[in-house]
Amino acid sequence: MTQQGRVRRALGSAVGLVVLGVFGWAVQHYWGWQKLFVPWTWVPVWLVAVVVVAQLASYSVRAYRIYHAEPEIPRGRWHDCLKLILLNNTANLLLPARTGEASFPLLLNRWFGVGAAKGSGTLLWLRMLDLAVLAVLALAVLGRTLVPGIPIALLAGLCLAGVAAPLLALPVHARVARGLTGRDGRIAGLVGKVLAGVPNRTRQVLVDIGLTWTAWGIKLAALAIVFAQLAGLSLPAALMGAIGGDLSTVLPVHAPGGFGTYEAGVVGLVALVADAGPALLAAAVNLHLLVLGIALMGGAYAWLTQPRRT
Repeated sequence: MTQQGRVRRALGSAVGLVVLGVFGWAVQHYWGWQKLFVPWTWVPVWLVAVVVVAQLASYSVRAYRIYHAEPEIPRGRWHDCLKLILLNNTANLLLPARTGEASFPLLLNRWFGVGAAKGSGTLLWLRMLDLAVLAVLALAVLGRTLVPGIPIALLAGLCLAGVAAPLLALPVHARVARGLTGRDGRIAGLVGKVLAGVPNRTRQVLVDIGLTWTAWGIKLAALAIVFAQLAGLSLPAALMGAIGGDLSTVLPVHAPGGFGTYEAGVVGLVALVADAGPALLAAAVNLHLLVLGIALMGGAYAWLTQPRRT
């Protein structure tokens, strides 16, 4: 490495440490690190272990989902995909209105050389899969509450249709691709690049659906168990709370750090199936702090060990 390269790398490391220090100061100034780790002091150790392991397992499956979806990512760099997920997740939690999503195509381009437009298409596809999972789970738990007379067979059919809904991306992809054939210009070129991030093979769509359900299933099951213990709820009601909290981070309306919006999502969905009182709100806050603490530690690890620019 040349002298100029060593200086540039040292400056990059210094800037990274400064940014990390500013981030740590901001967390302490606005929220306080002590508050973030309060749940760790009184939640049973086995519950904390369940959440930590489940979160890491969920992130690992999500990392493989990116690794599988983007063939341009060099083989053997799954661990870097995991770091990308950790940083993207932290950015989404801390930044308002989903602005943290911009980190996904930027990091794909910086670390793996994937074009920003194609990376945006991949992000759009993955978020559509996430929304489909949350919608199906909410329908399964809330269906008979919102529509008491709905037959179980019909409800099950609607849920299965929701699981298979991402397959509709295949005919849409083919139709848009045909529409772009023979067209020139900036808009057509950009749409084509974004479309390249969306799968066009049935096998890939099915694998992505399976990975998405696996990642969400691991995460939500663990959060539901913990939340049921914290709030004294049944597992179905606690599952609704876990879905509500994560749904608040996927939708466009999202406060910095998720403070307020996460709790509103948890309490709002639980209130549809159970009584919502002060104890429920306190449990929602503690669940949020526990999730946020894990995410911040993962984000800090990913930032400090991020790979070099491709």
